[in-house]
Amino acid sequence: MPERDNHYRLLRPGPGARTLEAYRLEGGYTALERALRSLPPEEIIQEVARAGLRGRGGAGIQTAQKWDIVRSYPNEPRYVVCNAYDADPRSRIARTLLEQQPHLVIEGIALAAYAIGAPEAYLFTRSTYREAIASVQTALTEALAVGIIGENAFDTDYSLTITVVAVDIGFIGGEETAMLEVIKGKRGMPQQRPPYPAQFGLWDQPTLVNSVETLANVPYIMRYGAEQFKQLGTSDSPGTKIFTVYGPERDAEPKVIEIPLGWTIRQALRHAVVGQNEHNIRAVVVGGAEGGALPVSLLDTPLDYENLEAVGAIMGAATIEVLPARTCMVAWARERSQYLSDESCGKCVPCRLGMKRITGTLEGIISDLGEQEDLALLAEFSQYVPDGSLCGFGVHATNPLKTAMRYFSEDFRVHIEEQRCPLGICLPVRVHRYVTKGVL
Repeated sequence: MPERDNHYRLLRPGPGARTLEAYRLEGGYTALERALRSLPPEEIIQEVARAGLRGRGGAGIQTAQKWDIVRSYPNEPRYVVCNAYDADPRSRIARTLLEQQPHLVIEGIALAAYAIGAPEAYLFTRSTYREAIASVQTALTEALAVGIIGENAFDTDYSLTITVVAVDIGFIGGEETAMLEVIKGKRGMPQQRPPYPAQFGLWDQPTLVNSVETLANVPYIMRYGAEQFKQLGTSDSPGTKIFTVYGPERDAEPKVIEIPLGWTIRQALRHAVVGQNEHNIRAVVVGGAEGGALPVSLLDTPLDYENLEAVGAIMGAATIEVLPARTCMVAWARERSQYLSDESCGKCVPCRLGMKRITGTLEGIISDLGEQEDLALLAEFSQYVPDGSLCGFGVHATNPLKTAMRYFSEDFRVHIEEQRCPLGICLPVRVHRYVTKGVL
């Protein structure tokens, strides 16, 4: 499999890459102009369907299927929301695309809006992404000034406005229904589904919500065709995927890479030039804060939606994190569960209380207070939380715990049966807190 197809790259770092002039020189906006002048919206949806583009936001839903639902719903007006929020703060995907390729993102939004018949679109991102926001605002100004968007785009009958919404409400800001609530001026809390946003979204109108990476693939598909797009990736998951890769050094800057879907975890680590010595790796976490921890024996797992789910990980935030050899997986599961407990919006009782109970039980285990019954309790809550949660946050919140117990059960056994850390690095939680605060 080739390392990279140089003709197809979402990531184009370098001076001048974000300007309108540079983007037009590489063929930018030709797909949008051709679509507005000569293609019916249905043909765009059909081409995206032929390409087999799946949502890059984590769920992997067929993009054209969602577009078709929104377009076929009779209510008007319709809306497009580009999710560029990076719910997991360690992900760099949305920020990188907005900083390096703002015009690519704008063209993707405009093509989606035209395809579903939406006159208005929103780009939803984190307020802390100051450089990214400035980049996309400049690009919008450039595109508006030359008539690429706005009234009568490319001198056609189609008009489109794109509004940037920047907030920071924690992890839950990446959940689509919470996002829509914020745009409507309400508190960002997940809502019951169904009805889904595709039929009942912004102001109760049909709304298309796609991730920024999903939309950034559309201009390429419309410029070069579905068959060219399918040259990379797998038959079920064509195209490429952007990943944020963290090596075992805790304070090191991550690598942002773009690779074909279907590459293995091992290939991704080599491409990012991290994790070369597998003897120094305890586990690899795939999927972000809610991803699963996989042992070295599973490094040949393909990075696609189905294969990751089969081993307990998720595509999720598309973050790959290498845990160093001296990592106690009980302590890691407690740390990750604590973080997710803090990030829960609190709307669902199973998520709000369940994650606290999981965290407290893990604290007891690493403090040499664990009992055999704790394992059954953790297993029970690892199902109770996902089954009773409204949104994807709760559905995936116990993935770290489940994979830690599944693949690293010996760490749990030693902590409970021998009342010690297998690596000799865990401190009782209260002592650990005092030490970190400088009390001892």
